[in-house]
Amino acid sequence: MADLSFRNRLQVYGSRLTKSEQKIADYIVVHPAQAAAASSQELVQIVGTSNSTLTRFCQKLAYRNYIEFQTLLAAEGTSGQAPEETLRRINHYYERTLNAACELVSAQQLDEFVSRIHRAEKILIFGLGSSGLTANELNMRLVQMGFTSSAMTDSFLMRVQSSLFSPKDLIIAVSNSGETREVISACEIANAVGAPICALTQSNRTSLTRMADTILFAGDIGQMGDKKFINSQMPLVFLIDAITYRLLEDETCRDNRDRALQVLFNR
Repeated sequence: MADLSFRNRLQVYGSRLTKSEQKIADYIVVHPAQAAAASSQELVQIVGTSNSTLTRFCQKLAYRNYIEFQTLLAAEGTSGQAPEETLRRINHYYERTLNAACELVSAQQLDEFVSRIHRAEKILIFGLGSSGLTANELNMRLVQMGFTSSAMTDSFLMRVQSSLFSPKDLIIAVSNSGETREVISACEIANAVGAPICALTQSNRTSLTRMADTILFAGDIGQMGDKKFINSQMPLVFLIDAITYRLLEDETCRDNRDRALQVLFNR
């Protein structure tokens, strides 16, 4: 994740920051151009912190030093400026969110996620609320490709089914926050019986990511800074599109899906 944008670094590593370091982050989010142009001494004076705090801030966000931070932030330019007209603004938000997702997920992580699906005897997908919609969509695709899969959006059934799984099976947990209480509880049960866990989430260093064997990070729509843009499912759908595409590179998966679609549309 060495090439992450500043906001994506905050998403992945931001939980490491102390209150003093978070003050630096808050200033940069609001004033990226000024921060990119400021010397380290100028920035600590503006924020009201120390050089040592700024050094730790850069290190925690995986920059080698302040110069690298400043150079990369300046290179991001003013691409965050959204147009005024509504349709162009939403298009801009889509582009930014999907670009963030591409930065956050490596080909190796995607391949590992897909490999675990192929190896699993049974698959159970968890999700609540909008994440439950994503869980149901992914489950429908997996079933069409011939996998033994089911989606659970009921907290009681999540826990019951988790207890019946084994190391040969697979749990896929969908939670933007990584702290959805019902999902965490079910994953703890699955973890206790040795079932591997794959996570689709926006947040790092959470209860979910600490248990997960494989993680795919979704872009965070909160980066847009616009409370009217509420499509929290879109970054997750981007991930399941990528998972689906890789799975359908397998001939058996393609054949199974073709037969399933024939049944659906020729009845």
